[in-house]
Parts: sequence; structure tokens; C-alpha cells
Amino acid sequence: MRYHDYHLESYEVADRGEKITLNLVYGYPGEETDESVITFEEVALYNFVHTTGAIITDIEEESVGSFLGEIAGEVTEWNRMHGVRYWKDGLESYVEGLAEKGFKAWRIESAIGFYGFVVAKRVENA
Repeated sequence: MRYHDYHLESYEVADRGEKITLNLVYGYPGEETDESVITFEEVALYNFVHTTGAIITDIEEESVGSFLGEIAGEVTEWNRMHGVRYWKDGLESYVEGLAEKGFKAWRIESAIGFYGFVVAKRVENA
């Protein structure tokens, strides 16, 4: 995937949250602008914080179990407040169900404030 030092120009949420597209650009004065489009499909959960001015430094794939274990409190609260797709009986069964269905987690980090993640089945880079 092409993303390191690319600016987050925008992101799109489609198909009722089941498709997330990151529109990235790499362009500095005196250089050609390069675009990278990263699309996550069959999204179960995502969260982005501080998107303005983001320069993406890393997109790291992780297992659903280990990643969601780190943010268990937040996910449980999001489910209580808003409902989380695929949630049934609790966090443990949620994580097990996602893993059985082939979901993965991607942690997205930035040099300037942005942080986010996506839990989905697939990712493509165009």
C-alpha cells in the first residue's frame, strides 16, 4: 500500500458504513503529485480522530483479538451508546465472531495528531 508521508485529503464512508475509502495525496512543491486510494470493504467498525492536516505514517495490520483487547472499554461503551455492527452477547463473543468471519484490524497513524483504525475483511490500494 502506498501511504507513508501521504496527506489525508479526505475519507469517504459508503454503503451504510461498510466501505471506507481514504483519499491520500503525496505532493510537495517542485514534485509531481501522486495519489493513493485505500479502500476497506465489509467494515465492521472504524474510528478516526483529528483528521485535519494528517500525514499518514503507518497502516499496520493486526489480529482482531489483540487490537480490540486494547480498546475493549471504548468498544463496549460505543455498543452501549450507539450499537456496534455484529455485537451480540458481549465483547468476547464479538471478538470471536469477527475472527471466525475473517475480519482483521488496521491501525492507522499519523505524524500530526490523526489516529484511526478500521476493522474489515479486505483492503485494496488503487
